[in-house]
Amino acid sequence: MQDVQLPRAWRGAVLAGVALLVLAVTVVWPVAAGFDIEERETFGRTVRGTVASVLDERVEETPLGEALTREVEVAVEGRRVAVTQQLVGPSREALAVEAGDRVLLRVSEGPNGEVFAIVDRVRTPLLLGLTALFALLVTAVGGWKGVRSLVGLGVSFFVLARFIVPGILNGHEPLLVALIGSVTIMAATFVLSHGVQWRSLVALAGTAAALLLTVLLAQGTFEAAHLTGLADEDAATAAALFAGLDPRGLLVAGFVIGTLGVLDDVAMAQASTVFELRRANVELPARELFSRGMVVGRDHIASTVNTLVLAYAGASLPVLLILFTQTEGAGVLINREILAVEVLRTLVGSIGIVAAVPFTTAIAAAVATSSRGEAPTAFGASA
Repeated sequence: MQDVQLPRAWRGAVLAGVALLVLAVTVVWPVAAGFDIEERETFGRTVRGTVASVLDERVEETPLGEALTREVEVAVEGRRVAVTQQLVGPSREALAVEAGDRVLLRVSEGPNGEVFAIVDRVRTPLLLGLTALFALLVTAVGGWKGVRSLVGLGVSFFVLARFIVPGILNGHEPLLVALIGSVTIMAATFVLSHGVQWRSLVALAGTAAALLLTVLLAQGTFEAAHLTGLADEDAATAAALFAGLDPRGLLVAGFVIGTLGVLDDVAMAQASTVFELRRANVELPARELFSRGMVVGRDHIASTVNTLVLAYAGASLPVLLILFTQTEGAGVLINREILAVEVLRTLVGSIGIVAAVPFTTAIAAAVATSSRGEAPTAFGASA
């Protein structure tokens, strides 16, 4: 069986190219363009402390209803301070701290010096522990491929932190920054997670084609719908804090990044399906490979689109609860930007996912039949 794997020199060139791309986007470009993030104390100075004791506790009536008022002593910054809590509703459960609890305190200046208020709990140990458990399970189940996928995840966060976020904050077009960052993330994660082989390059090409279609469609529909992006509370806050930031561009950029992971999954599944069909029967022509690959692809479309819709519905559930209790009918509500954005996001994302299936399947069928089969790779074998 003739080997259609990338030659060793090509594999080295691909690895070097991806490494240079990541380096250029996360180091060279930010330094050359002067990507600096101006820190802002939006919520005031916040410090960590440990509750030493509960000094007093009583129930009082307030304009907001029955409130639990507590006096607690907190060890913070090498001293102990008295903090008054007035807890109403859900906060009675969330912030009714006890001795030994680690808390976050907001510090403000009062007439008699600094005033401390407990604003939340310290959750770092839990978050780090769960992250370690996740990494351990991925490594144990996925082996070296799992380790490489974790490295790819780290690269994704690095691109977000070093290029996408600073680039947008420094006044660059959010959609352009998101596209460049997405291409970098795609290239790095495909190579690290799946290895340098034809199927991963095919999946990358299929993802890129579907992502481009998604971006064009999102940009066009969002403009046609005259969306401002200000219906999203977070986008509106960001636009208010950072002069010149386009909330609609930010909305589209976030949508592009959010769609990328699903496209990755769909494209890789289709590429692997076609190459395994070719491996099982090297006599199958491209047309037959495409036809059989689409059988699997249709099942993938059905499950993935449903997953995408449910994911968006889950993220927007509080908004849906509010909207569906209004006196306006569904025909009126769907025109409201806050709901129209979610509908368009779901539809455009689903179109991109559906398109990724035939795009990737066609490319994979053409590449797989260009030679006589597929052999294991030296780096990133499919097994």
